[in-house]
Amino acid sequence: MRSKKILFFLISVSILFLLTACSKEPEPIEYGSDTCSNCRMLITDQKFGSEIVTDKGKIFKFDSIECMANFYSTQKKDENFSLWVTDFKHPEKFIDADKAFFLRSDKIKSPMGMNLAAFSDKNELDKAASAFNGTQINWKELVDYVKNNWD
Repeated sequence: MRSKKILFFLISVSILFLLTACSKEPEPIEYGSDTCSNCRMLITDQKFGSEIVTDKGKIFKFDSIECMANFYSTQKKDENFSLWVTDFKHPEKFIDADKAFFLRSDKIKSPMGMNLAAFSDKNELDKAASAFNGTQINWKELVDYVKNNWD
């Protein structure tokens, strides 16, 4: 009877491990410790971190939205990814890139110098666009902008 309980426990733990190992959710970035999967710089600024999570649960971390966009543009499109960006106004929060609002402004100094930021709320984006004299862009425009301006 005891061996059945142990076997049940081991199977339950294995299933739980498999379910969490393939999560499409981002994990916290260890600022000052993690390095960018694109440029290999240390990730330090909490307002610009981003992640790609593959359908197999592999996580790629980036120091900026532009590094993630550059990396993303080089990947096979037949793979499934979830894309996550840091909310510029609330850096402790990740946003699904499909739901984010993006801003480009020379007054925003992102780590790779393309001056991009993400916001979870349209009102926050509008305030920032006014304060930083910026332009709203969508994800496709952002990826094209990065591809055309990456050195």
